[in-house]
Amino acid sequence: MGRIRQIVGMTLLVPVFALLGLLTIIFGNLLRFLHLYKAADAVIYVIIQMIIRWIYITLGALVKVEGRENIPQKGERICYVPNHSSMVDIPVILGSGMWCGLVAKQELYKVPVLHGLLKVLHCLPIDRSSLRESAKTIFKGADQIKAGIPMCIFPEGTRSKTGVMGEMKAGAFKMAIKAKAKIVPVALGNTRFCLEGARSIKPVHVYVKILPAIDTTSLSDEELKEVHTYVENMIRREVESFPGPDGR
Repeated sequence: MGRIRQIVGMTLLVPVFALLGLLTIIFGNLLRFLHLYKAADAVIYVIIQMIIRWIYITLGALVKVEGRENIPQKGERICYVPNHSSMVDIPVILGSGMWCGLVAKQELYKVPVLHGLLKVLHCLPIDRSSLRESAKTIFKGADQIKAGIPMCIFPEGTRSKTGVMGEMKAGAFKMAIKAKAKIVPVALGNTRFCLEGARSIKPVHVYVKILPAIDTTSLSDEELKEVHTYVENMIRREVESFPGPDGR
């Protein structure tokens, strides 16, 4: 049944995603070319939210979000750090009030349409096979945060293949630290059951909990060295407390 869910969901999702994605790329880039930046951002936001709602419908995701009050004010330096177990994590983050650019694996930039979408959303490709190239991406991400663009990075480095949360790497937090940003821990639950780990065709209860922000400028050098462990423990506690995909 899980396989049926994947096939039907993707069959319904891909054509609409491609069409709306192309519209986002065309109108977003055109308006930015004309220096109508606010209009471009508004158009991109509206169409992306349409895509996200369609993803929820086709994959049967019932998303519950807690902690929106913990999202820092617009204009502050922000870095979201969620756990990562599914391709569905990205639309769930963007659809839960966390409008941001993302650090995404470079392989995604080889996918037609998705490549253009990632660019208009201020996302950055990362080559995790090269420490030097990864560091360059982290520095670029820090610069974008300083310029007022909230960013998101998955500190585990890759999606969990089992759904069990992995270790968060200290290097991923350097983007927030260099930008002197607020780290916003985000716990995601059950996203994997919408697609990769689908077990049935029943709706999946997806949980998002946005935790209180951590201001890196208020931390000591010793606390900054251990912030990845502190955040990992915060998120792990929440992930382990979430109900199952059936809501129980």
